[in-house]
Amino acid sequence: MGPMGRVVVCAVLALASACVLPRPYGEGVTFHTVATGGYRVLDHSTFDGHPVYGLELVSRERESGWGYELGGSYGFEDESGPRAPSAEFNEVFLGLRRSWEPEGSSARPYVGLGGAFTRVEHDLHDPHVEFEEEGGAAYAHGGVLWPLGPLPYQRETEVLLGFDVRGQLGDDYDYAQLSLVLGFGR
Repeated sequence: MGPMGRVVVCAVLALASACVLPRPYGEGVTFHTVATGGYRVLDHSTFDGHPVYGLELVSRERESGWGYELGGSYGFEDESGPRAPSAEFNEVFLGLRRSWEPEGSSARPYVGLGGAFTRVEHDLHDPHVEFEEEGGAAYAHGGVLWPLGPLPYQRETEVLLGFDVRGQLGDDYDYAQLSLVLGFGR
């Protein structure tokens, strides 16, 4: 490793040790279950884009606004043509999330970033061939949520509605995604 590489490694270690990771649970940590549904545009040799559905668990430390996100998504694309390829797109992701609750506004913007494991299960017809691609990816996303109010039968649980824009750079494919978001939590 050259001198510049050592400087970069030392700088990364210094920044990492100066940062404090959010608590995953405990006093002052809230949790939301978030469902998403939208459309994904792909940079892939065979497929262009498809509807996608996701589910994630999001935590947030009230003091810092930082938390974690853990989730997964599923999409299916069926192309038309002489070989009629189809594929299932599965993804599991884990990352950090920062959200804000500005005073005087009901909008709650957020950003997140992390890593994902992706799997694409291909199914080609005429002749029939099945194979899988697996790989890692980095993602970043952001959005805004608006509280709709508490549930009528459980006042501590709030309902959130919003949108999310996500991008991913991976081994097998890259994508951009726009989704509607529905969340529940405390």
